[in-house]
Amino acid sequence: ELMGGRIEAASVLDVGSVFSIVVPFEIGHATMRRVTVRVGAHEAVPLPTLRILLAEDSPDNCTIMKAYLAHTPYTIDVAETGVIACEMFEATRYDLVLMDRQMPVMDGLASTRAIRLWERTNDRVPTPIIALTASALKGDREQCLAAGCTAFLTKPIREDVLLRAIANRAVVARPFSREERIRMLEVVVPDNPFIAERVPIFLANRRKDVTAMLEALHREDFKTVERLGHNMRGTGSSYGFQAITDIAAAIEDEASTGDIDAIRHWVDELSVYLTRVTSEVQAQNKAGTGE
Repeated sequence: ELMGGRIEAASVLDVGSVFSIVVPFEIGHATMRRVTVRVGAHEAVPLPTLRILLAEDSPDNCTIMKAYLAHTPYTIDVAETGVIACEMFEATRYDLVLMDRQMPVMDGLASTRAIRLWERTNDRVPTPIIALTASALKGDREQCLAAGCTAFLTKPIREDVLLRAIANRAVVARPFSREERIRMLEVVVPDNPFIAERVPIFLANRRKDVTAMLEALHREDFKTVERLGHNMRGTGSSYGFQAITDIAAAIEDEASTGDIDAIRHWVDELSVYLTRVTSEVQAQNKAGTGE
């Protein structure tokens, strides 16, 4: 899950079980400097070159964080307030942001929301933002994620925990290209005959979900949209439609932040995909029966 992957299982009594694991990786093009850093008792991980923005008002915490990352190929820029962090983020391309929650002038949550708004306005791919907080109260993690943070770490932060968090969150999924959208329309018929014969019903139910999502959006009921996206995310690839899982994941993520425009975009994408893939499935079924 930390790598954006998932493990799924589909089981039918007296027929069998299908287990699948999917982990998305991108082809890297950045200049790499191989550096080995100990992050555990028996592990060594090569690190890429990253530019990181550290939003932190405490000089002591800045010293600790810089010491943790001194032996890495990471370039660290420090912003003492949330306002400065937003200004630096807009002026410089960063691969990742370490965001302290409590800062003067503008706190970390407000800064994160401002950064996410700027990214959407400027059509930027979201940059990973790791929240740093000394508070471990119930609900803190949810508030950070709702503001747009990618991950959440509680102070005092251990060196290995920080390095793992950066390594796990440093790669951001890029938007689908036109070619990738075309490939997404390919239908992979499940090997399990019990599942395969239920594909038309599955697609019909997903079209009902689209209608339910649009109705929920009209009420600004983001919880319902998030729930529907989550359920769809967990079943799409099992029925042979990886695109449904991927789009549903985007819907679930955007619903958790309450971004109506982004949610509508992905629901529209899902609706178009379902229309086209349903026609393709129907055509395949007719060809298979000789009609």
